[in-house]
Amino acid sequence: MPDVKKQLAIIIFLSLLAEFAVLAETIPGKQDYRYQWPVSIFPVEQPYGNVKNIIETAYTMADDNGNREFKYELILRYSEDGLLMAEEYYNKDGSPGNSIEYSYEDGLLVLKTQRHPEVINPDREIFTHMPDGRIMMAEKIFSTGNYGWRFQNSYDNNGRIILTSKFDRYWKWKLVYSRMFGYNERGLLSSTEGFGMESELLWRDEYFYDDEDRLVKSVKYNPQDELVVSIFNEYDERGNYTRREFFDATDSSFAVYSYGWDYDDMGNWIAKVIGREVEGSRSAYLVPDSMISRVIEYYE
Repeated sequence: MPDVKKQLAIIIFLSLLAEFAVLAETIPGKQDYRYQWPVSIFPVEQPYGNVKNIIETAYTMADDNGNREFKYELILRYSEDGLLMAEEYYNKDGSPGNSIEYSYEDGLLVLKTQRHPEVINPDREIFTHMPDGRIMMAEKIFSTGNYGWRFQNSYDNNGRIILTSKFDRYWKWKLVYSRMFGYNERGLLSSTEGFGMESELLWRDEYFYDDEDRLVKSVKYNPQDELVVSIFNEYDERGNYTRREFFDATDSSFAVYSYGWDYDDMGNWIAKVIGREVEGSRSAYLVPDSMISRVIEYYE
Protein backbone atom coordinates (compact mmCIF):
# COMPACT_ATOMS: atom_id res chain seq x y z
CA MET A 1 0.00 0.00 0.00
CA PRO A 2 2.76 2.58 0.76
CA ASP A 3 4.17 2.09 -2.75
CA VAL A 4 0.75 2.81 -4.26
CA LYS A 5 0.44 5.98 -2.17
CA LYS A 6 3.87 7.06 -3.33
CA GLN A 7 2.85 6.54 -6.95
CA LEU A 8 -0.32 8.56 -6.35
CA ALA A 9 1.72 11.41 -4.86
CA ILE A 10 4.06 11.37 -7.86
CA ILE A 11 1.13 11.44 -10.28
CA ILE A 12 -0.45 14.37 -8.45
CA PHE A 13 2.84 16.26 -8.39
CA LEU A 14 3.49 15.74 -12.10
CA SER A 15 -0.05 16.74 -13.02
CA LEU A 16 0.27 19.92 -10.97
CA LEU A 17 3.61 20.70 -12.59
CA ALA A 18 1.91 20.41 -15.97
CA GLU A 19 -0.90 22.65 -14.72
CA PHE A 20 1.70 25.20 -13.61
CA ALA A 21 3.12 25.34 -17.14
CA VAL A 22 -0.34 25.54 -18.71
CA LEU A 23 -0.88 28.84 -16.90
CA ALA A 24 0.83 30.23 -19.99
CA GLU A 25 -2.53 30.14 -21.70
CA THR A 26 -4.49 31.78 -18.87
CA ILE A 27 -5.38 35.22 -20.19
CA PRO A 28 -5.57 38.02 -17.61
CA GLY A 29 -8.07 40.86 -17.81
CA LYS A 30 -11.81 40.43 -17.73
CA GLN A 31 -12.30 37.62 -15.18
CA ASP A 32 -15.11 35.12 -14.74
CA TYR A 33 -14.83 32.35 -12.15
CA ARG A 34 -18.00 30.46 -13.06
CA TYR A 35 -16.49 27.92 -15.40
CA GLN A 36 -13.61 26.79 -13.21
CA TRP A 37 -12.75 23.27 -12.23
CA PRO A 38 -13.00 23.72 -8.43
CA VAL A 39 -9.35 22.87 -7.80
CA SER A 40 -8.31 25.87 -9.90
CA ILE A 41 -8.83 29.46 -8.86
CA PHE A 42 -7.38 30.98 -12.02
CA PRO A 43 -10.02 32.75 -14.15
CA VAL A 44 -10.81 31.73 -17.71
CA GLU A 45 -11.15 34.21 -20.53
CA GLN A 46 -14.51 35.97 -20.82
CA PRO A 47 -15.02 37.79 -24.15
CA TYR A 48 -16.10 41.41 -24.48
CA GLY A 49 -19.47 42.27 -25.97
CA ASN A 50 -22.54 40.13 -26.59
CA VAL A 51 -20.76 37.16 -28.15
CA LYS A 52 -22.82 34.38 -29.75
CA ASN A 53 -20.18 32.01 -31.12
CA ILE A 54 -16.41 31.86 -31.35
CA ILE A 55 -14.90 29.58 -33.98
CA GLU A 56 -11.25 28.95 -33.14
CA THR A 57 -8.85 27.14 -35.49
CA ALA A 58 -5.26 26.25 -34.63
CA TYR A 59 -2.41 25.25 -36.94
CA THR A 60 1.30 24.78 -36.61
CA MET A 61 3.23 27.47 -38.46
CA ALA A 62 4.20 26.78 -42.06
CA ASP A 63 7.43 24.89 -42.66
CA ASP A 64 9.96 25.69 -45.40
CA ASN A 65 7.63 24.14 -47.97
CA GLY A 66 4.62 26.13 -46.81
CA ASN A 67 2.93 23.15 -45.16
CA ARG A 68 0.92 23.57 -41.98
CA GLU A 69 -0.39 20.91 -39.61
CA PHE A 70 -3.95 21.16 -38.36
CA LYS A 71 -4.17 21.08 -34.55
CA TYR A 72 -7.84 21.59 -33.69
CA GLU A 73 -11.05 23.49 -34.36
CA LEU A 74 -13.07 24.65 -31.38
CA ILE A 75 -16.50 26.31 -31.30
CA LEU A 76 -17.51 28.18 -28.14
CA ARG A 77 -21.23 28.91 -27.85
CA TYR A 78 -22.64 31.59 -25.53
CA SER A 79 -26.12 32.53 -24.37
CA GLU A 80 -27.46 36.07 -24.78
CA ASP A 81 -26.72 36.52 -21.07
CA GLY A 82 -23.03 35.88 -21.71
CA LEU A 83 -22.95 32.36 -20.26
CA LEU A 84 -20.70 29.79 -21.90
CA MET A 85 -23.09 27.03 -23.03
CA ALA A 86 -20.88 24.63 -24.98
CA GLU A 87 -17.38 23.81 -26.16
CA GLU A 88 -17.27 21.68 -29.31
CA TYR A 89 -14.08 20.24 -30.78
CA TYR A 90 -13.80 19.09 -34.40
CA ASN A 91 -11.26 16.97 -36.23
CA LYS A 92 -9.39 17.79 -39.42
CA ASP A 93 -12.05 16.06 -41.57
CA GLY A 94 -14.82 18.05 -39.87
CA SER A 95 -16.08 15.16 -37.78
CA PRO A 96 -17.05 15.99 -34.19
CA GLY A 97 -14.61 15.30 -31.37
CA ASN A 98 -15.06 15.80 -27.66
CA SER A 99 -17.58 18.34 -26.42
CA ILE A 100 -18.65 19.97 -23.16
CA GLU A 101 -22.10 21.32 -22.33
CA TYR A 102 -22.80 23.67 -19.41
CA SER A 103 -26.10 23.94 -17.53
CA TYR A 104 -27.09 26.74 -15.16
CA GLU A 105 -29.66 27.66 -12.55
CA ASP A 106 -30.09 31.35 -11.76
CA GLY A 107 -26.85 32.04 -13.61
CA LEU A 108 -24.82 29.54 -11.58
CA LEU A 109 -23.12 26.53 -13.13
CA VAL A 110 -24.76 23.33 -11.85
CA LEU A 111 -23.79 20.70 -14.43
CA LYS A 112 -20.88 20.11 -16.80
CA THR A 113 -21.50 17.32 -19.33
CA GLN A 114 -18.50 15.93 -21.22
CA ARG A 115 -19.18 13.83 -24.32
CA HIS A 116 -16.74 11.62 -26.23
CA PRO A 117 -17.57 10.24 -29.72
CA GLU A 118 -16.44 6.71 -28.86
CA VAL A 119 -18.46 6.55 -25.60
CA ILE A 120 -22.27 6.32 -25.52
CA ASN A 121 -22.86 7.97 -22.15
CA PRO A 122 -21.22 11.24 -21.07
CA ASP A 123 -19.12 12.08 -18.04
CA ARG A 124 -20.72 14.60 -15.70
CA GLU A 125 -19.61 17.06 -13.06
CA ILE A 126 -22.30 18.28 -10.65
CA PHE A 127 -21.76 21.57 -8.79
CA THR A 128 -23.34 22.57 -5.49
CA HIS A 129 -23.28 26.23 -4.44
CA MET A 130 -23.43 28.23 -1.24
CA PRO A 131 -26.26 30.79 -0.88
CA ASP A 132 -23.94 33.55 -2.14
CA GLY A 133 -23.10 31.59 -5.31
CA ARG A 134 -19.66 30.27 -4.43
CA ILE A 135 -18.95 26.65 -5.39
CA MET A 136 -19.17 24.47 -2.29
CA MET A 137 -18.77 21.05 -3.86
CA ALA A 138 -18.18 19.36 -7.22
CA GLU A 139 -18.79 15.68 -7.92
CA LYS A 140 -17.55 13.63 -10.88
CA ILE A 141 -19.76 10.88 -12.34
CA PHE A 142 -18.18 8.80 -15.09
CA SER A 143 -19.96 7.50 -18.18
CA THR A 144 -20.31 4.12 -16.45
CA GLY A 145 -22.51 5.75 -13.82
CA ASN A 146 -19.90 5.37 -11.09
CA TYR A 147 -18.83 8.29 -8.95
CA GLY A 148 -15.18 9.20 -9.41
CA TRP A 149 -14.23 11.99 -7.03
CA ARG A 150 -15.60 14.86 -4.99
CA PHE A 151 -14.09 18.29 -4.34
CA GLN A 152 -15.09 20.44 -1.39
CA ASN A 153 -14.11 24.11 -1.06
CA SER A 154 -13.64 26.37 1.97
CA TYR A 155 -13.56 30.17 1.89
CA ASP A 156 -12.43 33.03 4.13
CA ASN A 157 -14.60 35.92 5.31
CA ASN A 158 -13.76 37.85 2.13
CA GLY A 159 -15.18 35.11 -0.08
CA ARG A 160 -11.77 33.90 -1.28
CA ILE A 161 -11.10 30.20 -1.60
CA ILE A 162 -8.54 29.07 0.99
CA LEU A 163 -8.82 25.28 0.78
CA THR A 164 -10.01 22.69 -1.72
CA SER A 165 -10.08 19.02 -0.73
CA LYS A 166 -10.39 15.98 -2.98
CA PHE A 167 -12.07 12.75 -1.86
CA ASP A 168 -11.73 9.75 -4.18
CA ARG A 169 -14.09 6.81 -4.61
CA TYR A 170 -11.19 4.47 -5.41
CA TRP A 171 -9.82 5.17 -1.93
CA LYS A 172 -13.25 4.61 -0.32
CA TRP A 173 -13.87 8.35 -0.21
CA LYS A 174 -10.78 9.13 1.83
CA LEU A 175 -9.12 12.52 1.52
CA VAL A 176 -6.43 12.01 -1.14
CA TYR A 177 -5.37 15.56 -1.92
CA SER A 178 -5.80 19.09 -0.58
CA ARG A 179 -4.67 22.47 -1.80
CA MET A 180 -4.32 25.62 0.31
CA PHE A 181 -4.33 29.19 -1.01
CA GLY A 182 -2.73 32.35 0.40
CA TYR A 183 -3.23 35.98 -0.61
CA ASN A 184 -1.21 39.19 -0.41
CA GLU A 185 -2.33 42.51 1.04
CA ARG A 186 -3.95 43.45 -2.29
CA GLY A 187 -6.10 40.32 -2.24
CA LEU A 188 -4.16 38.62 -5.04
CA LEU A 189 -3.18 34.97 -4.92
CA SER A 190 0.35 34.84 -3.48
CA SER A 191 0.91 31.16 -2.69
CA THR A 192 -0.51 27.66 -3.01
CA GLU A 193 0.47 24.42 -1.31
CA GLY A 194 -0.50 20.87 -2.17
CA PHE A 195 -0.77 18.05 0.38
CA GLY A 196 -1.15 14.28 -0.05
CA MET A 197 -3.11 11.54 1.69
CA GLU A 198 -1.03 11.68 4.86
CA SER A 199 -0.88 15.49 4.97
CA GLU A 200 2.61 15.40 3.44
CA LEU A 201 3.65 18.44 1.43
CA LEU A 202 3.74 17.70 -2.31
CA TRP A 203 4.69 21.11 -3.71
CA ARG A 204 4.55 24.85 -3.06
CA ASP A 205 4.00 27.74 -5.48
CA GLU A 206 4.56 31.48 -5.10
CA TYR A 207 3.13 34.26 -7.30
CA PHE A 208 4.39 37.83 -7.80
CA TYR A 209 2.67 40.79 -9.48
CA ASP A 210 3.45 44.21 -10.90
CA ASP A 211 1.73 47.48 -9.96
CA GLU A 212 -1.09 46.67 -12.40
CA ASP A 213 -1.82 43.34 -10.67
CA ARG A 214 -0.42 41.31 -13.57
CA LEU A 215 1.29 38.04 -12.74
CA VAL A 216 4.96 38.62 -13.63
CA LYS A 217 6.64 35.71 -11.85
CA SER A 218 5.60 32.21 -10.75
CA VAL A 219 7.83 29.85 -8.78
CA LYS A 220 7.35 26.16 -7.96
CA TYR A 221 9.16 24.28 -5.18
CA ASN A 222 9.30 20.55 -4.43
CA PRO A 223 8.53 18.99 -0.99
CA GLN A 224 12.14 19.66 0.10
CA ASP A 225 11.56 23.36 -0.64
CA GLU A 226 13.98 23.17 -3.57
CA LEU A 227 13.31 25.27 -6.64
CA VAL A 228 11.80 23.33 -9.55
CA VAL A 229 10.89 25.98 -12.11
CA SER A 230 10.41 29.76 -12.39
CA ILE A 231 8.31 31.50 -15.04
CA PHE A 232 8.60 35.19 -15.95
CA ASN A 233 5.84 36.94 -17.92
CA GLU A 234 5.66 40.12 -20.00
CA TYR A 235 2.44 41.72 -21.30
CA ASP A 236 1.07 44.13 -23.89
CA GLU A 237 -1.14 47.11 -23.07
CA ARG A 238 -4.24 44.87 -23.20
CA GLY A 239 -2.88 42.51 -20.56
CA ASN A 240 -2.08 39.61 -22.90
CA TYR A 241 1.22 37.75 -22.78
CA THR A 242 3.96 38.91 -25.14
CA ARG A 243 6.79 36.84 -23.70
CA ARG A 244 7.24 33.98 -21.21
CA GLU A 245 10.58 32.60 -20.08
CA PHE A 246 11.10 29.40 -18.08
CA PHE A 247 14.09 28.83 -15.77
CA ASP A 248 15.17 25.58 -14.12
CA ALA A 249 16.60 24.99 -10.64
CA THR A 250 20.04 26.24 -11.74
CA ASP A 251 18.52 29.53 -12.92
CA SER A 252 19.19 28.55 -16.54
CA SER A 253 16.63 29.45 -19.17
CA PHE A 254 15.29 26.34 -20.88
CA ALA A 255 12.29 27.69 -22.81
CA VAL A 256 11.18 31.08 -24.12
CA TYR A 257 7.89 31.79 -25.89
CA SER A 258 6.81 35.00 -27.60
CA TYR A 259 3.22 35.94 -28.44
CA GLY A 260 1.73 38.17 -31.11
CA TRP A 261 -1.91 39.29 -31.13
CA ASP A 262 -4.55 40.88 -33.36
CA TYR A 263 -7.90 42.21 -32.09
CA ASP A 264 -11.35 43.07 -33.42
CA ASP A 265 -13.20 46.34 -32.76
CA MET A 266 -14.67 44.97 -29.52
CA GLY A 267 -11.24 44.24 -28.09
CA ASN A 268 -11.46 40.45 -28.41
CA TRP A 269 -8.43 38.72 -29.86
CA ILE A 270 -8.94 37.14 -33.27
CA ALA A 271 -5.40 35.95 -34.02
CA LYS A 272 -2.56 34.67 -31.87
CA VAL A 273 0.91 33.61 -33.00
CA ILE A 274 3.20 31.73 -30.63
CA GLY A 275 6.92 31.46 -31.31
CA ARG A 276 9.86 29.78 -29.58
CA GLU A 277 13.17 31.54 -29.02
CA VAL A 278 15.51 28.67 -29.72
CA GLU A 279 18.47 29.83 -27.63
CA GLY A 280 16.48 31.11 -24.69
CA SER A 281 17.58 34.72 -24.91
CA ARG A 282 16.11 37.98 -26.15
CA SER A 283 18.47 38.02 -29.12
CA ALA A 284 17.74 34.45 -30.14
CA TYR A 285 16.14 33.57 -33.45
CA LEU A 286 12.36 33.32 -33.10
CA VAL A 287 10.86 30.08 -34.45
CA PRO A 288 7.10 30.33 -35.14
CA ASP A 289 5.40 27.49 -33.33
CA SER A 290 1.66 27.79 -33.85
CA MET A 291 -1.03 30.13 -35.11
CA ILE A 292 -4.59 30.39 -33.78
CA SER A 293 -7.30 32.34 -35.59
CA ARG A 294 -10.81 33.20 -34.46
CA VAL A 295 -14.07 34.14 -36.14
CA ILE A 296 -16.38 35.83 -33.63
CA GLU A 297 -20.13 36.13 -34.16
CA TYR A 298 -22.06 38.62 -32.00
CA TYR A 299 -25.74 38.77 -31.11
CA GLU A 300 -27.53 41.61 -32.90
